Amino acid sequence: MKNIDAFFQKNFLWGASTSAFQVEGAAYSHGKGVSVADIRTKKKNDVQMDTTVSVDHYNHLEEDVQLMVDLGLKAYRFSINWTRVLPNGDLSKINDEGVQFYHRLLDLLIKNNIEPIVTMFHFDFPYALVEKYDGWVSKNAIEDFYAYASFLIKEFGGKVRYWLTINEQNVMVGQPEILGIEDENKTELYRKSQIANINMCVAQAKVFKLVREKYPDLKIGPAVSYITALPENGESQNVLLAKTVEDMFSFSLMDISLRGNLPKSLMNVLEEAGIENYISDEEKSILKEGTANYLAVNWYCTTTFKLKGSFDPKTPQLENLEIVKNPNLDYTKWNWSFDPIGLRYAMQQLNDRYPNVEIIITECGWSEEETLEDGQVHDSKRVSYLKEHIKQLGLSIYDGVNIIGFCPWSFIDLLSVNDGMEKRYGLVYVDRDNFNKKTLNRYRKDSFYYYKEVIKSNGKMILSKDD
Repeated sequence: MKNIDAFFQKNFLWGASTSAFQVEGAAYSHGKGVSVADIRTKKKNDVQMDTTVSVDHYNHLEEDVQLMVDLGLKAYRFSINWTRVLPNGDLSKINDEGVQFYHRLLDLLIKNNIEPIVTMFHFDFPYALVEKYDGWVSKNAIEDFYAYASFLIKEFGGKVRYWLTINEQNVMVGQPEILGIEDENKTELYRKSQIANINMCVAQAKVFKLVREKYPDLKIGPAVSYITALPENGESQNVLLAKTVEDMFSFSLMDISLRGNLPKSLMNVLEEAGIENYISDEEKSILKEGTANYLAVNWYCTTTFKLKGSFDPKTPQLENLEIVKNPNLDYTKWNWSFDPIGLRYAMQQLNDRYPNVEIIITECGWSEEETLEDGQVHDSKRVSYLKEHIKQLGLSIYDGVNIIGFCPWSFIDLLSVNDGMEKRYGLVYVDRDNFNKKTLNRYRKDSFYYYKEVIKSNGKMILSKDD
């Protein structure tokens, strides 16, 4: 393979990712307020531990950053826990201890030449604001998020170049309990989730506009869960089904963030929810004026769909579809596929739709149940996943896609959103299980050592002439 140096540029952001509530612990101490994530994990205590300890990153900060240094990371994507800095969710109280915790983290990263990539809101909405005005279902959340984001940029903007506003808004809308939205009436729950969807779009557009106008040297964008939908077969109705899933789930949010447009696919959803007139002309102007200047995507696998009965593309909830396994692919225990060529296809789709937009992959990884044996974890499948997906990433750059970074999920084992501690993604193993914190000792997995060599070679060990 020729011109390998042209694939991954010298300043390529080889990184890894986590989120605050999934790693930090210290959920009810050190001045932190309660978040929806804290409440939600407590309700799932039959499946997993809650956020009280998680993997105790809060008390292992220096050790964990040293592991990043040993790994050779060029970037670290993490989130700031909203309620650690603003316990009530608004500016009525600032927790200086929480603010200083993130300054310590940022200073350690910068000292070791690791680029911080910071997410403002990653599933940890302040519970106080849910109690106060029903959270994202209220337009009040727009102003409180804007105030929070403005505070973060003012406080940390001198140390952070790359910002992400909202992580996986589309996932939260599909699972509204992550936002603290609950209603026994299914129709009303759907309506509320779509109101929250619009409010989040407006809120982050206001932040995009702020950065464009006052902080032109910063990068700001969304972190979108990017689903690549494949039809079960080549029939036109199944191809249309797959396209509709992608448009509604992923591309509608990207269109709003990068183009400032409300796509017809989303307008159809709002009409179905009975809120097509919810967004004002002023808010439409905010969307138009406030656009992102780069894009982060969380991409893991391809998903194959088939129809259950007839398909009506005018029905946004797409209730007549079913996810099926491709017999030619391997799957995790949690039914996510191993399909690296799908990543190259997905990147080409992005480039066709948003030519030359800078892209960072902020999540991409393989989950396993794992066992520590004599201080070692032999995660050969994750090594293979990294190898094959990074190869396709390099080929995507060769295709002309402007990919500037890769941050696999996850740097360290962490608390799963839905499936417990035993669903492990990390390059670093943590000695604990769902219900026992054990030693919390950290151990480098085989994938840690493999990814270290990938970074050291700037990807050349994968994209070699002999490979």
